[in-house]
Amino acid sequence: MKKHFLFSALSIASLAIAPSVFAGPGEGAGNTGNDCNTSSGSCPITPTKFSTKIYKVALCTSNPMADNASLDWDGNGCVTVFNNTEGQETGDIFSETGATLNAADITVPSSGTYAYTAALFDKDFKVGSHHMVYSAGGGPINDKRYVSTSSGGVAEGTSSDVAMLSGSFNTFMSQIACNGGWGTTASNTSRSSTTTGYGDFLTSGETFYGRVLTSSYAIPTSGSGDISANPPTAKCDGAAYLLSIVDKDTVVGENTTGIHLKILAPKGLIRVNQGTGDGVATGFTAHGESMAVKVIPITASER
Repeated sequence: MKKHFLFSALSIASLAIAPSVFAGPGEGAGNTGNDCNTSSGSCPITPTKFSTKIYKVALCTSNPMADNASLDWDGNGCVTVFNNTEGQETGDIFSETGATLNAADITVPSSGTYAYTAALFDKDFKVGSHHMVYSAGGGPINDKRYVSTSSGGVAEGTSSDVAMLSGSFNTFMSQIACNGGWGTTASNTSRSSTTTGYGDFLTSGETFYGRVLTSSYAIPTSGSGDISANPPTAKCDGAAYLLSIVDKDTVVGENTTGIHLKILAPKGLIRVNQGTGDGVATGFTAHGESMAVKVIPITASER
């Protein structure tokens, strides 16, 4: 039976092995990509471990859930390329072996050009990373590497010691109350982004659309939590899924015999608290911000 692999989108040079670190100045082990322009406070960093549950991936000719519209797979020219009603756990997509999806759940789509890729994920995920605190514009402050623990704490160690903590797509913006569906709180329940933060996953003119959905595949209309807490804890009630939509053309040829599914787990899904500037990290937190899938058609000669 042919295997259909699920790979990390950070694996560019090799589809089999995903690099977990990027070279940082003054340290051979490398440092994760980040936007830490200071040596204190919270900072978004790049995951080095990530696991999710995926239910469905489809290629569509139109957006299956445009703004202020209901989810409609059938009316937007969608063809399903992966479907598992119970959802399949990926395991750590950054591991050396990647992750393998059940071949029986994958369907090679008919030839054509599809303008959108849509993927339905569980709202819950697991993520981990590591971090060395740098002075602004300089090198590491104390040469200590901090790794995430399963509880969101920190421990000194190496990149191989990273443990994953739990995160959820309960909202896209926990600092804004979720209580109005599409209307004025669309930033809680839906999100769109272009190339910023997506590297070469998205190019000019391509957009990520994210939707927080209930178990009935609708936009939540009520919320709970505290927007004044530090950090804010507002969330959308009844959140069950993340729907990821990318308007990126996928061309399936007549000689296509299989597909690779590539998950993007971008910078910002995990953040590190760098403390007060003394070089000592104090914790890691998971943040449901964005996640996407790319479908890569392959031919028999590429297997």
